[in-house]
Amino acid sequence: MYWKEIEQKTIFPNQMLKYNKNIILNTSFDSVKSRNEELDTKYSDYLKIDNHIFGEKFLKLSKDLINTGFIIDVPVDSTKNKVEIAFDIDNENPVILDHNLILCKENSHTDIYINYKDDGEVNGFHNGFTKIYIEKGSKVNIYRIQDYSKNTTNFDTNIAFVEENAELTIIDIQLGSSLKGVSYDVELEGDNSICEIKTIYIGTENDIMDFNYNIKFLGKKTRGHIESKGALSHKAKKSFKSSINFIKGCQKASGGESEYVTLLDKEVKAHSIPILLCTEDDVVGEHAASAGQIDENKMFYLMSRGLDKDTAKILVVESSFEPILEYLPDKLMREEIGKRVRKILEGGKSENRL
Repeated sequence: MYWKEIEQKTIFPNQMLKYNKNIILNTSFDSVKSRNEELDTKYSDYLKIDNHIFGEKFLKLSKDLINTGFIIDVPVDSTKNKVEIAFDIDNENPVILDHNLILCKENSHTDIYINYKDDGEVNGFHNGFTKIYIEKGSKVNIYRIQDYSKNTTNFDTNIAFVEENAELTIIDIQLGSSLKGVSYDVELEGDNSICEIKTIYIGTENDIMDFNYNIKFLGKKTRGHIESKGALSHKAKKSFKSSINFIKGCQKASGGESEYVTLLDKEVKAHSIPILLCTEDDVVGEHAASAGQIDENKMFYLMSRGLDKDTAKILVVESSFEPILEYLPDKLMREEIGKRVRKILEGGKSENRL
């Protein structure tokens, strides 16, 4: 199964219920459709799923049993576009199985906001799959904020293809769900193509998380970076696997991957597996990973100014997240996420602190 660390814990819904909520909240152009509408055959090839990429059960859910999804088709030379999507779970809509397509035509630009919430009562299940195609000279920014309750299981799989002089930026904020698996596979196909993936995650109580981020460098002078910041408390478990893969012929490419997690309790488990693969000599690649408790010098400085120990720890974690949150373009959104992060960390206090 694709998410190996959590496969034995995964429970799939007994029945695939309809999803009746409108997922498209706002759009600045016409070429945004719900998968509930009649599917244009021109999108069929784009939506195909390769069997070798995904686990069998997740593949079946995404391909055959979808109950919602979206298609975003950005026209050629179209700029300043914005789309807002919401995958909300409630008692009437406890299961979301979405299969999505983002197609950004040449020399276009769009910002896509995707939010995930539930009512806090239902035992929800989400499994999403998104394919992303970014044509020459285009730019796509995806802002994904997942804030499901502990009652909802969350899986999300993404694959992207980036052409010449095109750029993909992904900001992924993983705040909720006690069981989650998130995957990104990006291919930088064209010369001078770029991908930036930046993610924040929090694990508390008995949360189980599996993240798998990969960038493949194919074109010349491509650039790709993966940056992750996290915090774990109680008995949370996290596996983070990332890879940057330089393929023969991608001269002058540069890439990096880094993952830093703050451990707030003794019983948390954090596994980080950064991989750097290379069959091309003329490239620059780097990777780093660290997991540890909060710097005692920072704690001493904050506590000497009147903060108690728990408040000081929360402030240090918040500050580590700030550089990634700054990539969110909306100030109010940054403030709301900051408040939510603080609330989660305050609720995550336990007796068995480092």
